Amino acid sequence: MEQEYTDKNLIPSSELSKEIDNMESIAKVLKAIVNFPNTMRRKFKGEYLYVDEEGKSFWVQGTKPSFVVMDHKTQKPKKINKKMPWGEMKEIYIANDEAIDEIISMIEFMGVNEINPVGFNSPDNYLDDLKEFECKLAGLLALKQKEWGMDKELLPMIMIKIKTLVQDVRSLAIKGNLIRAITTNMQRIEQYIQNDSQKKGAIPNPY
Repeated sequence: MEQEYTDKNLIPSSELSKEIDNMESIAKVLKAIVNFPNTMRRKFKGEYLYVDEEGKSFWVQGTKPSFVVMDHKTQKPKKINKKMPWGEMKEIYIANDEAIDEIISMIEFMGVNEINPVGFNSPDNYLDDLKEFECKLAGLLALKQKEWGMDKELLPMIMIKIKTLVQDVRSLAIKGNLIRAITTNMQRIEQYIQNDSQKKGAIPNPY
């Protein structure tokens, strides 16, 4: 009879794929955080991915950017005519890159980066940091609302979008949640592989 392994942390082979899927999901989360600056820059610019009939990809402006360059004489957003990938000439807004870069830098500084999620933070510090960030963000957006060409009626939505992003990423580090999840999954997978190898190498008892 082969030796039986009853380690409570050992996962059966039927569950191994689930643990691997969990690791892949965690990897996707971390990859999304690493790609955060480019992703948010596209969103703030109101850009969408367009794929033509040949399979070529282009980023085109689909909606008004969250932050636009203003004409200080007319107090209206600046626009330019640009040829779209499908050949049409379209009038588009000029995104305010300076404003976008400042907001992205502020968000990264608040912990939306590849380092913070795998760290450790206490619930109290997490809440205090969010309150401080919310106050600073509200003050900055109110101060720069006209200069950065933000629609006043959309200001609360922009603020909620940014605040929620910071909140979600920072929450991964509360009590080391993400790093503990990674460690647990890795240990369970390693234990399964190790014990499976031992099983295969076990010598059957003829008696």
